Amino acid sequence: MINADLTSLFARFTPLRVGIIGDFAVDFYYQVQEQTGEFSLETGREVHWASRPRTAPGGAGNVVQNLAALGIGTLRVFGCTGQDVFGRELRHLLASLGVDTTALLDVPGWDTCTYTKPFEPAGESLRIDFGTHNALAEVVFTDLLDRLHQALPDLDVLVVNQQFPNPLLDAARIGALNSTLARFSTCRVVADLRDFGRLVRGATLKVNTAELARLLDTTANDDLDWCLRHGSLLHNLIGGPVVITRGERGLVYVGEPDVYIETGLPLGGSLDPVGAGDTVVAALAACLGAGALPAEALQVANLAAAVTVQKIGQTGTASLEEVLALNSNQ
Repeated sequence: MINADLTSLFARFTPLRVGIIGDFAVDFYYQVQEQTGEFSLETGREVHWASRPRTAPGGAGNVVQNLAALGIGTLRVFGCTGQDVFGRELRHLLASLGVDTTALLDVPGWDTCTYTKPFEPAGESLRIDFGTHNALAEVVFTDLLDRLHQALPDLDVLVVNQQFPNPLLDAARIGALNSTLARFSTCRVVADLRDFGRLVRGATLKVNTAELARLLDTTANDDLDWCLRHGSLLHNLIGGPVVITRGERGLVYVGEPDVYIETGLPLGGSLDPVGAGDTVVAALAACLGAGALPAEALQVANLAAAVTVQKIGQTGTASLEEVLALNSNQ
């Protein structure tokens, strides 16, 4: 696509109404120095110094900020948060993006899912996670699904996210979600389900090669023929297109009967793949919602992911200006 075509496509993102249901989190970054020479008077143990704290939406929230960066006009989230400091921060972060959080429910006893990422001079240190043992009562999920049901007539696209060990959407709840979505054929669905991808029906499903192998109980491989063969198997199982991310080797779209391949772009310097999958999901959702052809959506997703991986130590996003600049250099 030439830049004029990209600009025209991005202009169609503005009126889109996109919902996101799934596992919302906070990414909490800070710099840490462990060898300080200062010792606690109470414990005698060395004190670590921390500085430069910053936060960003994580999990499904990173998909939201990617959609916002692409220029989506209306964003609505469906999920849970705790009545804690990270929950308040998550709401603040989403509000700053203009997101409708009416259906982001405060759940008593729920720890807001948080990825705490200390960085030492040598790189990221041991991560500390909050919210790993959350359990959602069925009455709360029923309330959330009812809210989604009421919103679906007004949505162009729904992104379905699952990535936590104890997720909002487990196997049974994905079945209930499938039943709800089947009543609203005008709403496009893009899914990114780390553990339950084979259970979704009729959606465009994004997987990486490791997830694809796990879903089909085989050994992972990023070889193109392997991706095409196993992508076709998963496509037949779920009844919808499959988009496979292959890291630096690019993307593959397997539909019926269409197959499209985008080769990874040559990039120099250090790269950080964290969050690139979320960028792909957001780009696919935006493009498909705007009526782009699958081949066009795949090309935009490839460009957007290439922008994101060049942003080190952050859950990056890709804007129109960044996508255009990268496309001009290819």
